[in-house]
Amino acid sequence: MNILLLDVDGVLVEDRGYRAGLIATINCFSQMMGQGDRAPDPDVIEVFHAHGFTNEWDVCPFAIGMLIISALRAQPGLSLAAAPLDGLLTQFRTVRAGSIDYRAWFAGTRDRPGRPSERALSLLTDVLAGLPVSDSTRAATRSALDELLSDPHDFPNATVTQVFQEYVLGSSLFEEVYRTRPRFDFSSLLYDEDRSALNAEARSVLLDLIASHAARMCVYTARPSLPPIEVANWLSTNDRAPAGFSPEAELAMQLVDLGDVPLIAMGRMQWLAERVGTKAEYVTKPAPVQALAAILAAVSRREGDSLLAAYRLVSEGEAIDALAGLKDRPVDVWVVEDARLGVHAAGGAIDLLRKHAVDARLRVLGISPGGPKADALAELCEAVVPTVNEAIAYLADHIRGARPPTSNL
Repeated sequence: MNILLLDVDGVLVEDRGYRAGLIATINCFSQMMGQGDRAPDPDVIEVFHAHGFTNEWDVCPFAIGMLIISALRAQPGLSLAAAPLDGLLTQFRTVRAGSIDYRAWFAGTRDRPGRPSERALSLLTDVLAGLPVSDSTRAATRSALDELLSDPHDFPNATVTQVFQEYVLGSSLFEEVYRTRPRFDFSSLLYDEDRSALNAEARSVLLDLIASHAARMCVYTARPSLPPIEVANWLSTNDRAPAGFSPEAELAMQLVDLGDVPLIAMGRMQWLAERVGTKAEYVTKPAPVQALAAILAAVSRREGDSLLAAYRLVSEGEAIDALAGLKDRPVDVWVVEDARLGVHAAGGAIDLLRKHAVDARLRVLGISPGGPKADALAELCEAVVPTVNEAIAYLADHIRGARPPTSNL
């Protein structure tokens, strides 16, 4: 059996909307500091991704935290009064921090434990501790860093995440999704900027593999989304999404015309987290729950059941009925990703399947045209190719020809 797990951003979709939203959000806050436009260049954003910072909800506050620390380095005598983030940032208007070397920060995150936001906060607070600033300035800055990075996924309390979401959704959909008054009057960057990376020929090959039962498929992404499709088909039966569930993954599925393929995205994980009493980021990649749910959903096409079954297997070690359909033959799980986190999560899922007597093998195709991201992916992947179209041609050739992998994973 061949199971295909394809990521969205950087794989199926040229995520121009998120990139534009990331740049606009960081610039919004750097302008608040009186620092002008300080968002990193596109090649630097690739370095964020190469070091595991693939979610803009983590990247934006980390970059803003770097700006804060860099400004204090430039003027350590600055006296800061404790204030909410907006109020603290305006106190930097007299500072000229110079250029920001974003790349130089990443070496300090590599060996720190935890989620990306936890690693970023740990590094920033350690650097702050070494700066020759007053106790009051240190306390005010530490409070701002906590506000930025203690939980960027806690939407009601995450100012930077709120601004980013308004940029990418547009002010009207932002208000509809989050039931929150918008700050601005923006159109949606996802609508305006995103482009399909999947060409017509590759899409036809992919659908033929599915229709001929040569492969099962699930789209596997950290994009926000609606709840599982069988819980409620919100896109077709409601005129607005349920509060807090943003249909960004569904927009991508429509863009690439794969709306009938199972989807395991952040909204699905959010629904699962609410059902089992945990946080969504604890069950989302790089945790193995999401990858395992995607594998099960590719086979059963039942998203909700697959999510709950994957959680039970990971948290309780329960050998569930959902595995029965995977035990009668070898299983190749093909992961098409542009980031290491998704690969690690799939590896964890494969390990769990093997422990429960599933003859599973992980086969990874990385997507990158080159540069640091390609280098970071190469050590984990069977092959690294420039676009998803080459990846689909590669896996179709190997599936139809039953060729062995070119490297041992």
